[in-house]
Amino acid sequence: MTNYYSTGKRDRTHALVLACILLSLFAFTASFVTSPAAGLARPQTKSVALANIHHATAKLHDPRRNVSPSPDYLANCAVNGSNSKSCVKQALQAINNARAAEGVRPMILPADYTSLSMAQQTFIVTDLERVDRGLRPFKGLTAKLNANAHHAAVVRADPTLVNAVMALLGVREYGSIWAGDFGPLASDYDWMYNDGYSANGSVNLDCQTRSAKGCWGHRHVILGAYSGLPTLVAGAGTAKPAGSSIAQIFVGSVKSSFQFVYTWRQALDAGASGHKILA
Repeated sequence: MTNYYSTGKRDRTHALVLACILLSLFAFTASFVTSPAAGLARPQTKSVALANIHHATAKLHDPRRNVSPSPDYLANCAVNGSNSKSCVKQALQAINNARAAEGVRPMILPADYTSLSMAQQTFIVTDLERVDRGLRPFKGLTAKLNANAHHAAVVRADPTLVNAVMALLGVREYGSIWAGDFGPLASDYDWMYNDGYSANGSVNLDCQTRSAKGCWGHRHVILGAYSGLPTLVAGAGTAKPAGSSIAQIFVGSVKSSFQFVYTWRQALDAGASGHKILA
């Protein structure tokens, strides 16, 4: 994915042929329902490296290799939808199992998670990846950056900022990520724990060889340090069906105030994380 008929004997013969065709179609459909992963498009991800010569990723270790999701949520989320109770449960459990291998506490979603937009869900999940590793969260989503990310999701590409917008927003550093996946939690899993090289075909389009510079690039964007920049803001956008194209942009700004359409404090107030790390 990114880059997801007369009478008589002759009539009886025709009817028999038609019945065989219908039975074959039914068998194919049943096979797909019982084993949906076999017909799924492979998730794919792509990122834009943070745009600033002073950028530094937080001093955190990448996994030594891709972590196979346990449980494997792919078929569940594809069939039931990314916002279904079963998909959220399985994908979150896979994330927490991968986190445990890094010594990171379990991710705790807000109580209203499934009632939120996919853009808000994406923002919360990536902020939780930061704060649970001791990093500053992004303060909130802005309408302008959300629109930028939504457009990128529609065209299945990474969000980018032109110089005029960067000047308007006081941007000194930004990075962006994109996924064609099964919702925010599945995208997060691939961005954070399945972002390295795989001999069987890497999900990360920028990591097709062991030595590619893009390996673990999504993880680096999410965990950017943004040193010396007072305000961290974000934008997120998704495109149908079911959020199968998700884009997010992260900005470090010298401006002190923004108008937000959703904030990290709102996520905390609804029970996110359990850590009270304020933006």
